Amino acid sequence: MIPYKVVVLAGGESSEREISLKTGTSVYEATKSLGLDSELRIVNTFNDIISSPFHKDTYVFLGLHGGFGEDGRVQGFLSGKGIPFNGADHIASGISMNKALTKDIAFALGINFPNHFILKTDEFEKGIFQFISNHLGTPFIVKPNSQGCSKGVFIVEHETQFNRAITQLQEFDDCILLEEFIRGQEITVGLLDNEILPIVDVVNESTIFDYHAKFTPGYTTYRQTALPIKNQEKVREISLDLFKRLGIKDYGRIDFIVKENGTPYILEINTLPGLNQHSCYPEACYLKGISYDQMIKSIIEASIKARTSLSRIY
Repeated sequence: MIPYKVVVLAGGESSEREISLKTGTSVYEATKSLGLDSELRIVNTFNDIISSPFHKDTYVFLGLHGGFGEDGRVQGFLSGKGIPFNGADHIASGISMNKALTKDIAFALGINFPNHFILKTDEFEKGIFQFISNHLGTPFIVKPNSQGCSKGVFIVEHETQFNRAITQLQEFDDCILLEEFIRGQEITVGLLDNEILPIVDVVNESTIFDYHAKFTPGYTTYRQTALPIKNQEKVREISLDLFKRLGIKDYGRIDFIVKENGTPYILEINTLPGLNQHSCYPEACYLKGISYDQMIKSIIEASIKARTSLSRIY
């Protein structure tokens, strides 16, 4: 029994708005299928949320991705009003949205991550490509430091490609992550109600799991991992520890690249993973025999339980 009216928020003003609308629609349809009192509320700006009416018996399901929906601002606002919501709190959201900060956390915990540099767009200068390639090798990855859905990810081998990537990324972020390119199997590890879901191998025709690969129908497939059991156990252990340290209990997703020798390298933490019917997080649930509607119900119930417990502590 979910004793709340569920308000599904979707839209936003980030580059991930289109994906958010798909997530929001899928979640809203599931809440209706579950017989819940719910509404789909499309927002454009953070001010739309601040000025929206939220009653004391409201539960907010965040179908937002990127920008103010995932960087801690909405989470902080809802927490301040005592409104329960899905996903991480404002602190964990802010950390996870910042890829460089995520790597700092990984370093502190002894978790492997690709070598990298952070470049502010106003620090770009002639000759920097040579410096980066000398330290990271080629090819290397260029991507925004604070974007989800692998939006604006480039593999760079030559200076011309590098300059073009930097120019295009200035519209996404003023802070750019330059990352070592690691060859291996990309995997995702999901959490649902404090339990790790089956590990999923990401199989696509692209060298990287970028925006195009994620959201082009038929381009990417997901399958239960083929990693050896001992490697799976290691990844599960790392993931559960990281989720716990960040206080993420209801759901989330961590992406890794696993080298041929079995060593996992963390790529990023997703505190609000995409939830359209065929995204990789729902696919992990399906592997465990959990239907889409059951997944949404579990996320809502787990997040209510987590936040009710937290409010009792304070």
